[in-house]
Amino acid sequence: MASSQGYLGTCAKCLGVISEKGCTAEKLNYHQKCFVCSLCCKELYGSPYYTMGGKPYCEEDYLNKLDKCASCNRPILEKVLKAEGHKFHPECFRCAVCKKCLDGVPFSVDPQNNVLCMDDYKKKVAPQCARCKKPIAPPSYTNEVTRVLAMGNSYHTTCYRCEDCGLPLSSSSDGRGCYPLNDRLYCFDCHKRRVPNVGRMPAGKAK
Repeated sequence: MASSQGYLGTCAKCLGVISEKGCTAEKLNYHQKCFVCSLCCKELYGSPYYTMGGKPYCEEDYLNKLDKCASCNRPILEKVLKAEGHKFHPECFRCAVCKKCLDGVPFSVDPQNNVLCMDDYKKKVAPQCARCKKPIAPPSYTNEVTRVLAMGNSYHTTCYRCEDCGLPLSSSSDGRGCYPLNDRLYCFDCHKRRVPNVGRMPAGKAK
């Protein structure tokens, strides 16, 4: 609330001399009638006011200028949590399924841009690895999922191996490519042992 004194010098608003009915706010001097909200021009002397960017505002206009929470649409007065291009109260940033608060914990996003905790992401969205039968979920430090697609199936990169010798497979043609046979994964050498005169036509690619 602005304080009132006697002679205060020059008004910061109109630059006129303050001979009476002056006030001080944020180390600046004003005529009482000049100390108004920067938006609606409501007189602020004797009333609560707020400053933003060095300008005074009435309570209503100040709250309207604040960032709004993308979840509850209420003004964010203190800490702001930014995620997926939106701003939230930390306590409002929650999993769309189980409503667990996600402030400071790993999360991911489904194709509809719903924010999910990792448990619900694995249940609802993550593809299942055809080898180990476990969900293929992003690591805690990123939302990006890396998987290998082969024969219409998804694989963890660590599960994409020859089913005979365990050699890690790739989409290259250096002998580490995938040469499937009867819906099973083989490297070139193991495939060749099973099918004589096999050509080099590896399958599978990372995504």
